[in-house]
Amino acid sequence: MSKKQKKVCVAIFSRANYGSIKKVLEQLKKSKRIDLQILSGGSANIEKYGRVSELIKKDKFKIDEEIYFLVDGDKPITMAKTAGLGTVEVSTALERLKPDIVLTVGDRYETLSTVIAAAYMNIPIAHTMGGEVTGTIDESIRHAITKFSHIHFPANKKAKKNIINMGEDPRYVFDVGCPRIDLVKYSLQKKIKNLDNLFFKNGVGKRFDLKKDFITVMQYPVTTEYGQNHKNMREILNAVSKINCPKLIFWPNSDAGSEEISGAIREYREKKLINDAWFVKNLNHEMFFYVLNNTKCLVGNTSAAIREGSYIGVPSVSVGTRQNGRERSKNVINSKPYTNEIYKKIIKQMKVNKKNSKSKMYGDGYASKRIVKILENVNVKIQKKLMY
Repeated sequence: MSKKQKKVCVAIFSRANYGSIKKVLEQLKKSKRIDLQILSGGSANIEKYGRVSELIKKDKFKIDEEIYFLVDGDKPITMAKTAGLGTVEVSTALERLKPDIVLTVGDRYETLSTVIAAAYMNIPIAHTMGGEVTGTIDESIRHAITKFSHIHFPANKKAKKNIINMGEDPRYVFDVGCPRIDLVKYSLQKKIKNLDNLFFKNGVGKRFDLKKDFITVMQYPVTTEYGQNHKNMREILNAVSKINCPKLIFWPNSDAGSEEISGAIREYREKKLINDAWFVKNLNHEMFFYVLNNTKCLVGNTSAAIREGSYIGVPSVSVGTRQNGRERSKNVINSKPYTNEIYKKIIKQMKVNKKNSKSKMYGDGYASKRIVKILENVNVKIQKKLMY
């Protein structure tokens, strides 16, 4: 390894993290000027949430440090404790790795642990997808991470403006696009062999014809509405159960309130209130984007409807407050978490021609190359200053 190589440590703590940064990892790995380090932890290492760390290894990336700090349970206190333990474990890993830059993704509480550790250890921080506006605790965490970070890679012009308005140095705020779009663009160009066998290898439920109409449900906890997630999920399941086509239903992530959502799914599955659904923890990226490209409607509160969905043109119904304020294309319509309203809007979206809803609002598929080129050349001072 050349002494001139810059050590860039990428922290991955969830399946969403990996999808958001995979194409960047590929470009970092190719770079002759960068020594890529990968740190995995949180739900990424846990079987209950799909063990994304195994997928990372299958994609031929070396994980330099695997750390464990996820406190079991789905309550606000377990999230707080996880964030605290995460800071301890991440700092230990960074002490061993000694990176020149830590590259973080998005707005999860584990990411907050990463930037706290890196900041106290005088390691410059680069942050992707900051500056956006949403609901739930992610809103506060995302902006806190921005204030810790030295280099910013927002996904669009509005997010860039928001970051600069928070007092960040405009010289280090780069509107590169969302690297998740890079992965979409690449994945849709690939043909999947043995589609049915690969798809139904994971999960349980009733198999269906992937080439015919189906609905996809992806609903995650809203931590600031703890105690209401079970009811909101039941409203969604009530709505989709009225529609005469198969459903693909994803289990939630590890945030506070996840058991509320999982409990609702188990209730409908065990009582056979939904008889035509396949239930899955996660899919590899090619399979996931096949789903987005072919589903008649994506229902729930996932950001995939807004980011990847805008690029593909996926007809989507965003339910509840989790994505409130996030810039979106016309492929998405909003719904309050009430059965009849959700049902009517799904029916409306199932009639939409997705070709008329496509947008490059979140990027053109080349964000990863831009990010790596900047990381190869950028130099920052560890001491930050408020810039107004």
